Amino acid sequence: MSDLKFRTPYGKNTGYQPDAPSTGDDHFDDDTHHWFQSSSQTPACVLEVGSDDDTAIAIKVIAASQTPFAVQSGGHVSNPGFSSTTGVHISLRKMQQVKLSTDKTTVELGMGLTWADVYEELEDTGVNVVGGRVPGPGLGGVTLGGGFSCFNLVLPNGTVTTVDTSQPDLFFALKGGLSRFGIVTAAVYRTHRQSDQIFGGFNIYTQDKTEAIIAATLSFYEDNTDPKAQIITTTVGSPLGTSTLVLFFYDGPTTPPSFEQFEKILPLTLLPNVRTQSFSSFVNGIPDQLVFNARGTFDTLSTTSLTAGFLRAVKQETDRMGAAMLLHSGTTVNYDIEPFLPSYGNKSTDSAYLHTGSPLPLNIYVAWLLEEEDQFWYSAIRSSIRRLKNVAAEEGILYKVAAKYPNYAIGSTSATALYGTVNAKRLARIRDEVDPDGVMRLLVLKCTSARYDVSNPVLARQSGAAVRRAYVYRVSGKRSDNTATATRFASKQKI
Repeated sequence: MSDLKFRTPYGKNTGYQPDAPSTGDDHFDDDTHHWFQSSSQTPACVLEVGSDDDTAIAIKVIAASQTPFAVQSGGHVSNPGFSSTTGVHISLRKMQQVKLSTDKTTVELGMGLTWADVYEELEDTGVNVVGGRVPGPGLGGVTLGGGFSCFNLVLPNGTVTTVDTSQPDLFFALKGGLSRFGIVTAAVYRTHRQSDQIFGGFNIYTQDKTEAIIAATLSFYEDNTDPKAQIITTTVGSPLGTSTLVLFFYDGPTTPPSFEQFEKILPLTLLPNVRTQSFSSFVNGIPDQLVFNARGTFDTLSTTSLTAGFLRAVKQETDRMGAAMLLHSGTTVNYDIEPFLPSYGNKSTDSAYLHTGSPLPLNIYVAWLLEEEDQFWYSAIRSSIRRLKNVAAEEGILYKVAAKYPNYAIGSTSATALYGTVNAKRLARIRDEVDPDGVMRLLVLKCTSARYDVSNPVLARQSGAAVRRAYVYRVSGKRSDNTATATRFASKQKI
């Protein structure tokens, strides 16, 4: 019996046949919830897949009916329409398997998990995986936006396959190429040894400490050679000026020497936010959302290194954006500085997202309350990126191969800006080979016709009818094990 579950925003009295699998319930909002409210849409229906076979049925019917759709893992994306739709919304929340290999060298993880879930599951095993750093994000975006693992993939034609080095083109594409090549339901990650205790946490510093924190951040970047030590410095804008938040992590129970320069700077509170604790406790203690994110976006650029001049410009941009918050319903202005080791890219493999030269992504994150301020903030963040690119170019540190890390990039970013000219062309060729009918392009179609107008409940119900009818046929018809028959059945309904 299939694990498919349908949910609608209209409750039980939706006009479907009695055996239709949709009843509507409280999970509908959970399935479509996003970190940014502005990234959510109200779909005609939500489809909770519970297996690769379920996902294959769904993609075949969607292809046959040409229904716009979305796939959601954790919902942490900032770009509207990237994991939301007014058509069929596929939720991966039921795909939550954690299968650690007998020798503990690999673990299979379902894309319905969040990274906080994963770390809690692995906490007492002695191993861990490389993943997200805050509680909210799901596995899907982080995994497909940067590039690692081997993948369980449902291709656009409904074929289920495992993608690893035996399929070099697809393996390359899924490592940074996002959801352009099918639906990834799970991935197998290499594990690494994890000590019971790490040293980490975050400190907040007031405006009068900002210059000192920026100087300490630059010193950390220039002097640290320990791959177990890492910080992220966030400049936090407000109408009162720029403060800072520093996230500290050391893969061991004691303070590393590279953190000592920060110990001379008094944080806002003397509470032990930075301390010895478990890895899971560390991640769950990070402030993922300090304020309500009604609307918002990220954007980014990458540099080849950090300089004093560039960090001064980041602080100036934070000042500028923070000063606009009161007049434009702003709630958050953050600039995240990530001083990774200059050699981290040396360990990269053939991936869509380029690690050549160990690029350092700067993440800009802004949030606001009112829809009428959308244009202001989108324009403001793009202008800030342009000014910072100019400074980076003057400092000789602009990463020119490809400018933007996919998981930080604003929605209008071109493929060339994400992947560089050579990789963008290769990705386009692979996409055309695995998806000649353009099924995955239905992910970004806007449902503007009357057929998918969810402001009309009757028409909205019809937009999900192809998937619903195919499912009803599959579970109650004479050939319940034949997904191709279910697909043909749906297409013949002329939905």
